[in-house]
Amino acid sequence: MAITEKQQRFIEDIAKHVQKYARAYGILVHSPIIAQAILESGWGESKLSAKYHNYFGLKCGSKWTGKSVNLTTQEEYQPGTLTTIKDNFRVYDSMEEGVKGYFEFIQLQRYQNLRGITDPKEYLQTIKNDGYATSSTYVENNYQLITQYKLTEYDKEGAEMSKIEKAVQQMEAWAGNDSHGYDQTYRWGQHGDFDCSAAVIQACENAGIPVKSKGATYTGNMLAVFKKCGFVDVTSKVNRLTGAGLLRGDVLLNTSHHTAMYCGNGKEVEASINEKGTATGGKPGDQTGKEFLIRSYRNYPWTNVLRYAAESQASGSGKKDVTTVAKEVLAGAWGNGDDRKNRLTAAGYDYAAVQAEVNRLVSGASTPKKSTTEIAKEVLAGKWGNGDDRKKKLQAAGYNYAAVQAEVNRLAKGGSSTKKSVTAVAKEVLAGKWGNGDARKKKLQAAGYNYNAVQKEVNRLMR
Repeated sequence: MAITEKQQRFIEDIAKHVQKYARAYGILVHSPIIAQAILESGWGESKLSAKYHNYFGLKCGSKWTGKSVNLTTQEEYQPGTLTTIKDNFRVYDSMEEGVKGYFEFIQLQRYQNLRGITDPKEYLQTIKNDGYATSSTYVENNYQLITQYKLTEYDKEGAEMSKIEKAVQQMEAWAGNDSHGYDQTYRWGQHGDFDCSAAVIQACENAGIPVKSKGATYTGNMLAVFKKCGFVDVTSKVNRLTGAGLLRGDVLLNTSHHTAMYCGNGKEVEASINEKGTATGGKPGDQTGKEFLIRSYRNYPWTNVLRYAAESQASGSGKKDVTTVAKEVLAGAWGNGDDRKNRLTAAGYDYAAVQAEVNRLVSGASTPKKSTTEIAKEVLAGKWGNGDDRKKKLQAAGYNYAAVQAEVNRLAKGGSSTKKSVTAVAKEVLAGKWGNGDARKKKLQAAGYNYNAVQKEVNRLMR
């Protein structure tokens, strides 16, 4: 049975939260957890999930001090025999809190063997053996969901997600987990806490950028070591006062006092100060919600802005094809909702084409041998016919017609691997290179640019 739009939206909504928190809790695979949410909540339509945001059937137990609800459920204590009972279940305020609650729940000692597992079936079998569920077919039922809906696409973090994106997501996960606060004495996470420089250094190290291994220890030596590990100093290319020109993953550095990471949409993530307003002597964990936090960007002031050069999202000759970007979307590298749309557009990609390819990958359509861009070029060369004939041939070969046609349109308008980013074009507009009024609009559209996106960026730069 084909996946419905509502089911796909549920998968994507659950997945973004799983991807956000998993790494911070030592969990390296996402698909079995997404499957558990589908199975346990009935696609988010059970009373426990729809009303109480408990998507995993989490019971209160003796240590739970939050809100609860008493509901009827069935357990399979003996294979093939269902027993109806009433029990107390945990209550959460949102989907994100419910997913985060799952990871907090599996911090119980008996679930510590889940850390580091990368195989979905092994994860399911392990958590079943640990006593998470009583159903004799729990592993099989979840694994069927994984294969039917190709949920392993959400596991491709290692292959598809850039190192710097992993680092940002690590920082965001720590900021969203109150077990991580600020401390300069136990600054490398011994009790869950970090100081500003240890957080950025450790996040990069965890993501595969060996800045800690190469000697970075504090703000005073970060600049030299980070540059040796693939970062470049882009201070002159950004506006530190407003944040214009910053990219997600940029390291914000004051070599004498502080560091943070820019996480997009005018936000930065950082370890800040403990609950006493001091660097040491506080309790482990975030006591105020502001010890390790995501906040609005501000110029600290930063002396340097460092960018991981090997994986910059700026447009240029290294621009990726639609299929590759769609896989990165599924891996969480481009965010969700309007954030995803804005970032893709700013990087020079056609949002509609990418989203159509995402839908194709999630729907389970057969995987084509060639990328969407390659097929679009063949269409332009006349290899796939015209009109309905072209549409039927493409669909029969397993390609998403809408995605291919969108890419054809982009290429036909002059889109190429050298197409400039929206920010770069907006700066040219401000320099007077594209004219004014309707003349500007026509020139931009003729060159394949989204006029509204460019004008929006112009307005932002002028603030």
